[in-house]
Amino acid sequence: MKPCPKKVNRHSVSAEQTDGFDLTLNDKRTKEIKMKNISVVLWALIILLIAACGGTDPTATPETATEVSATAAPTEVAAETGSMVDQFEHTPDPNLIDKTWQWQRRAQDGNDLFSIMESENYSLTFSEDGSFTAQIDCNRASGRYATHDNGGIFMELGPTTLAACGEGSRSDDMVGIFGGAVQDYRFEEDGSMLVFSWAAGGPVDYYRDAQAGNAQSPPDSSGTGWMVDEYEHTPDPNLINITWAWDSRDPNGNDIPAISVADAQNYTLLFNEDGSFKAKIDCNQASGRYATHDNGSIFMELGPSTLAACGEGSLANEMMGIFGGAVQDYRIEDGGQTLIFNWAAGGPIDTYRNIATVDLPQPAAGVATGTVTAPDGIFLRTGPGSNYPYVGAAPFGDSGELIGVSRDGQWWLADAPNLSVGQVWVAADFVDAQNTDNVPVVAAPSLEPALTGIPWQWVSTTDPAQGTVATSDPGRYLILFNEDGRANIQADCNTVQATYTTDGSNITITPGASTMAACPPDSLESQFLSQLSSSAIYFIEGGNLYLDLPADSGTMRFAPQGAAAPNPDAPAGKADGSTLYLISFGPADAQQPVLAGTQITASFGDQNVSGNAGCNNYSGTLAPVNDYFTVGPIITTRKTCNEPASVMEQEQAYLAALEGTGGYQWEQQLVNGTTLVTSGQIFYTLPDDTAGVMNFVSSP
Repeated sequence: MKPCPKKVNRHSVSAEQTDGFDLTLNDKRTKEIKMKNISVVLWALIILLIAACGGTDPTATPETATEVSATAAPTEVAAETGSMVDQFEHTPDPNLIDKTWQWQRRAQDGNDLFSIMESENYSLTFSEDGSFTAQIDCNRASGRYATHDNGGIFMELGPTTLAACGEGSRSDDMVGIFGGAVQDYRFEEDGSMLVFSWAAGGPVDYYRDAQAGNAQSPPDSSGTGWMVDEYEHTPDPNLINITWAWDSRDPNGNDIPAISVADAQNYTLLFNEDGSFKAKIDCNQASGRYATHDNGSIFMELGPSTLAACGEGSLANEMMGIFGGAVQDYRIEDGGQTLIFNWAAGGPIDTYRNIATVDLPQPAAGVATGTVTAPDGIFLRTGPGSNYPYVGAAPFGDSGELIGVSRDGQWWLADAPNLSVGQVWVAADFVDAQNTDNVPVVAAPSLEPALTGIPWQWVSTTDPAQGTVATSDPGRYLILFNEDGRANIQADCNTVQATYTTDGSNITITPGASTMAACPPDSLESQFLSQLSSSAIYFIEGGNLYLDLPADSGTMRFAPQGAAAPNPDAPAGKADGSTLYLISFGPADAQQPVLAGTQITASFGDQNVSGNAGCNNYSGTLAPVNDYFTVGPIITTRKTCNEPASVMEQEQAYLAALEGTGGYQWEQQLVNGTTLVTSGQIFYTLPDDTAGVMNFVSSP
């Protein structure tokens, strides 16, 4: 089952409706003037759109394209459009659609500026539904457009591949036609020549129907316009029907940064046997076609895509570079768990990981049951939130037994006996839940992960001589501790089998059999394996795994693969989302224990607090103020509990106390190398302005 994070809310642009496609004037001069005015308005909108896309306070979510089928990667985000083309009414032109138009020349004031020598490399194909595809020299793009029967057209370019097309390319010149303004278009030569007159007196572009005379041959014999049709496709059973999540990029000696993908579930590929593929590119969904050959080569060509701006920190553009219009090498390693792409011409190396499909046992009749409703499946996580690591995915229609619900009702806990964790959390928005009246509320597990069952990626090593030395590409160096005492190590280009033992916080790691590939010159394989072999003590703190080397010679730091690397310097003065239990509260000099038979809980996060107040679930906003925090407003469910007596009065008193918070104090202890909040006090003000205190412990 797959959850949906809310992290990718995006800016949308709301523009005043223009009259560009309501022109009914017969006077051509008047029409041209209005067209110019429209172009000015639209350019202003473009500027607003650019400004919005750079913001940090998103407010809208991207629209999912209808071209994306149900076999795409597991859903993480709901959708909403922000496309400017939606401001215009679209009337399909039968003379324009379903033809490949090849660029011939550009003219200005009756004089040719230049001619296109390889027109088959510069083409447009318009579909009836308002989408178009473009071949822009060595790159392929998609977009949306609107035409009106008055001869106006608005074209909006969407995602494009990012290959460098080389000296002499006219790609930048062609992209100018998608300038964000309404243009005139017409047909000449009995409909075989398409002419675009740029807005505001700009140049004129001539495109010829590829099927008409005097046009160069299209790039394939099928007439589809897809370059991939030039390649024979031999399906690879080890590649298809698997969701591959982008893990990392190795620069491979190129002057580009290394990339370790923290939120890999937002960057996925799924290849189908028929030569089509689906891609999740951060906040967008895309489709395309590919061809593989049994010599280990692959050609991928991107097709239609949604067009949302994914915001600061997105790796969407970096991922799209893989669809660069060139044949690449690929290989599958680790028993089918790792997919490696070697870019053409000595380019970078991309690593993708297999997101396993988890087999949830069929629930028995009458028990609480959840069925996956997301067409592309849902992610299964270790906790109720997208900040918890994923452990696999469940496909559309799969069912499992529901054994718990989060305090906010947004996540279900499902039984997963086939996994080492035993249970998984799924987003409620993508599950049809039945028979859930008696499903208990389950507290969120600590974000401190266990040692076993999660791949750890090497982030850095700190030693007395050099200080902290960060690993340039953490995704190349992984260790997975299994519960049976074995460990799987990815040491750059080699895989290593190992054993380990623990005794309290002591640990011994013994590498064993290894592959013997020659890794790149920048490899840290030897240092990684040497430090692992020397590890003596381990502890988990702030979401990080630390391995101490002997005699204070250094400390290795790891972060879980599939989750953002936690901040090791996060302040310790908060409960970090763990569940605390109220044992007493009231005036500072007269605290009373909670009623027998009731339990009041609180889970404090960075921005909210939630729990159960003895009868009802509640949640409230937490706002830092100087060296303390305030709480409120608080919302609750609306149940009425009659037993034990006075439980509702206790609940109201507790919630009022929580909203009166004015200070706190956490008691922490080092337990097996991990810093835990074991108890705490929250200080509040009573209605008579006297001091009150709430006393919490970490276990009931």
